[in-house]
Amino acid sequence: MQNQANSIGYNFHSIGYNALIRAVSPISAPLHLCVRLLVIAALTYPAIAPCQDGPKDFAIARPGKVYAFPAGHGSHPDYKIEWWYLTGHLFSETQRRFGFEATFFRLAQRPEPTEPEGAFGDSQIYMAHMAITDVQQQAFYHEERFNREGWNAYARVGDLDVRNGNWSLVRNAGDGTLQLEGSIQSKGGFSLNLNPAKEHVIFGENGVSKKGRAESAASHYITWTRLLAQGTLQLGGETFQVKGTTWMDHEISSSQLDEDQTGWDWVSIQFEDGRELMAYMLRLRQGGYSPYSKLVWIEKDGTLTHLTPDQFSWHPGGDWTSPDTGATYPISPHFTAHDPLTGQDRTIHIHPLMPEQEMTGKLAGVPYWEGACDVVEKGKTIGRAYLELAGYVDGLTDQLK
Repeated sequence: MQNQANSIGYNFHSIGYNALIRAVSPISAPLHLCVRLLVIAALTYPAIAPCQDGPKDFAIARPGKVYAFPAGHGSHPDYKIEWWYLTGHLFSETQRRFGFEATFFRLAQRPEPTEPEGAFGDSQIYMAHMAITDVQQQAFYHEERFNREGWNAYARVGDLDVRNGNWSLVRNAGDGTLQLEGSIQSKGGFSLNLNPAKEHVIFGENGVSKKGRAESAASHYITWTRLLAQGTLQLGGETFQVKGTTWMDHEISSSQLDEDQTGWDWVSIQFEDGRELMAYMLRLRQGGYSPYSKLVWIEKDGTLTHLTPDQFSWHPGGDWTSPDTGATYPISPHFTAHDPLTGQDRTIHIHPLMPEQEMTGKLAGVPYWEGACDVVEKGKTIGRAYLELAGYVDGLTDQLK
């Protein structure tokens, strides 16, 4: 098994986030930084928040949000943080299997620029990561980047058009498809056309996905639960023609979690019958799960059924201990939930395609596990999934202080 990535020698804890941004002009390198976790946790804990202004200075996700598309797919700079997050399963013509991840982040340093930005502005920071899982070779490759405003990174307002270096995600206004371009250092990459097989959905109630008690602990959560992927993937000197399916989240927020939440388990599932499911379990410092955890069924026609933790059960399992970080992750959970379509309770198991799919977080000390999985019920494979496990090294709070 391989977990291949490089890192650069910036000590995040000693120089701090803002100092790093100001002292280091644009950074575009594999950072081994769990960007998604860093951003959300930073917004949760003001002592290490990467912005000098509190969430009160930004828009917050409120009920009754009226969405207008395609502008809703683009950037929302009046909010502090947003990301466009894709995971997918690809198959070559010979059925060689790959998983992939691609995430683009926009992180505001202040609500509005105080003066026009020059060539190297600092009101927005752009971060991104890419990963490929090679199932046949049991190898995992990843790369992560920082870029500041005015460098080779941006997120457009008005439609989906985001970039970080040679990585990009753009919506074609003509036919509504998406074009994703990514690479993993010099080891490989992909060029994929993504065609929505279903309309996007909006998770939460009345346009808001609540993550905690605080008014600001919420997001606007827009998702394409099934995109048909087609294109090329390069790895190990070979080029593969690939097809498959992709899941894409777009979250917009200015704060996410409560301070008593130390991490989460999140899964997206695409069933073979054309339905989907998303669940996140927010873990509490004192043990157990937050009542703001959710499980959502998505029907073929896009109808959503939201379940709260008292309506389903989540069971961690399949512990795997990382040789790099020492973290132990429950990479094979299962859950039991009432299926609104059949009216029956179902027990569904998540089986990882390989154990070693960890982002080791060597720069910021915030490892997390995110990997391609199969979905199994009564011994039969019924779909595909991506599982994310965060905060398993002393909790996110302790790691990011």
